[in-house]
Amino acid sequence: MKLTNLLSDSDDNRAVSPVIGVILMVAITVILAAVIGTFVLGLGDSVESAPQASTNFDYVSNNDDGNGEVTIRHRGGDTLETDNIGIRVNGEAVDDSSVYINDLSGSTLNDGNQEFNAGNRLVIEDGGTAPLDVFNEGDEISIVFTDAERQSILGSFEIPEDSNNA
Repeated sequence: MKLTNLLSDSDDNRAVSPVIGVILMVAITVILAAVIGTFVLGLGDSVESAPQASTNFDYVSNNDDGNGEVTIRHRGGDTLETDNIGIRVNGEAVDDSSVYINDLSGSTLNDGNQEFNAGNRLVIEDGGTAPLDVFNEGDEISIVFTDAERQSILGSFEIPEDSNNA
């Protein structure tokens, strides 16, 4: 076998380039058709995202009676209807009558269609029945947005280890 035969262009090597070109053109056509079809049919409009709200959690242990309270402050973002808000302690739902809006003398979450917006706060006082009998160190408190089709955790907080209730 001569070296010139190995290095010369043969007709077999030239057929690869047109085949790859045809495959790439078909792939580009299919992708463009899918993107245009999505916009024409409006499939991209049906996706809804969870509300965005910035929250801050504070925990205060009341040494006198052994009870404590967690305050959730709405720092900014979307306004939330209180009917769509739930509080969970370690994944277990809390009765809305144990959660007060703005202060302990204010209204509770289940008082009707109210708004939880920037500047407002929710106060959760432990005591009573589980899961709010006593906050213990390591307990996870979560604020959850619930809609007919989905649930989203907006924020969570863990009771610190130096809690006096533990």
